[in-house]
Amino acid sequence: MDKNIDKAVSFIHTVKKWMSFIVLVLMTIIVAISIVELGIVLYVDLFDPTDDVLFLEIDELFRVFGFFFIILIGFELVETVEMYFKDNVIHAEVVLLVAVIAVSRKVILLDLEKYDPLAIIGLGMIIIALGACYWFIKLSYRGKNV
Repeated sequence: MDKNIDKAVSFIHTVKKWMSFIVLVLMTIIVAISIVELGIVLYVDLFDPTDDVLFLEIDELFRVFGFFFIILIGFELVETVEMYFKDNVIHAEVVLLVAVIAVSRKVILLDLEKYDPLAIIGLGMIIIALGACYWFIKLSYRGKNV
């Protein structure tokens, strides 16, 4: 009976590794396509003949910066899956870093007139909580290395 359980666990572990690998490949493809699309959007926005502005207008800048942040989030997610694929452990520090980048993207691109003040306070609380979690994790790593 123990041999059957060991075989089942080994099979499940192998399937998880393959699924992680497939997710890693697909996320890498998505990030690569996003980079190409960012280049196209940037080229079209820069060389728009109907535009009176020399380079980019504010709304175009916000769209491009949003794109950059989405690609950064994609890089971090690829790294998270890669670390899981190698170590079979989800690293909380990397997941928190993805969350910090995502919230930072939201804050940078935030239009204050569109949101209720309570929602902005809630977003501030999320930022404080993520920062505190990241600080505690870094602090615990420092304690292990001493």
